Formats: sequence, structure tokens, C-alpha cells
Amino acid sequence: MLKPAWPPTRGHCSLQMASYLWLSKRASQAEHHELTTLVVRNVPTTWGLQDLLSLLWWQGFALVINFAYVPLHLSSEVALGYALVNMVSQAMGQRLWDQIQGIRLPNEEKPLVIEWCQNLQGLEDLVERYRNSKVMHPSIPDRLRPVLYRSGMPIKFPVPTKDVQVPKLRSVRL
Repeated sequence: MLKPAWPPTRGHCSLQMASYLWLSKRASQAEHHELTTLVVRNVPTTWGLQDLLSLLWWQGFALVINFAYVPLHLSSEVALGYALVNMVSQAMGQRLWDQIQGIRLPNEEKPLVIEWCQNLQGLEDLVERYRNSKVMHPSIPDRLRPVLYRSGMPIKFPVPTKDVQVPKLRSVRL
């Protein structure tokens, strides 16, 4: 990671200091940040959130999931082939990985593949990513939205911090 020059040159002090402090804070957070968000790949196109939850709950993870989402094409409701799951701790995430990695679902050729999410990591990142997303627009049914959980029970998603745009629903060739 690149750090700004230190000590900062005259005239650029406040900008460079702010950059340095921001980078230092991010580096410190990364060092202490647990990996809790997993991507489940090869999710069947016929699946929805309830199918994913059934698998996870059957495997014993009902009380340690705090976020789950199966992205679907909004007009056809066909799954995009992956799911996002956030666990309450890295240890639980590793346990999930170990337990369902390579599971072959009935009538599916490819086994499930589990990996740590690279783009979003942790509940806070997921909430910030999805709270203002088009999938949270009031016109989108709950079954197509990400869900937060506490102790196995769904809880309300935080309200958006800006106006959520109406999604454009396009037809899909199947």
C-alpha cells in the first residue's frame, strides 16, 4: 500500500495528513478485520433465498448467519448463479466453508464452491452496499431482496440514506 510522503511538504499539509490518517486507519482496520462474508458459487438458477436458507439451516447454521442474499434477475427471477452469506464470526465462516464446499445438489452438475468475498467483507460493508440498491426499492418484492438476521430471525434492513432508483426491468432470453 502506498503511503503519502512524510513529513508532508508545506502547502499540502492538511491534504497529505488527511490522506495519511485515512490510509493508516484503513490499514489498521484491515489488520483486525475478520473475514465473515462468503460467496457461494454454482447456485442453481432455480434457487431463491429460501432454498439457500434451507441448505444452511439444514447444515446447522441458522443462528450464525446475519446476512443472506441470492441475487436474481428482477424480471425473470432467475438466480445469477451465486449467493452472499455473512456469518457472525470468521470461525463460523470457515466452518460453513468446510462443511458445504463441494456439495453436489440434486440434479446439478457443478458442486457448490465457497470463497471469501473480495469486494465486500463484513456486515457493515454489505448493509452499506445494499441499503441504497435498486433491489431495495418498494416495488421489488421481499423475496428478491437481501435479508438481515439476528439469532435466526429476519430483522428490518436499515432505511436507505438516499433515494432508491426504480429498477429497469428488462426481459431475459431463457
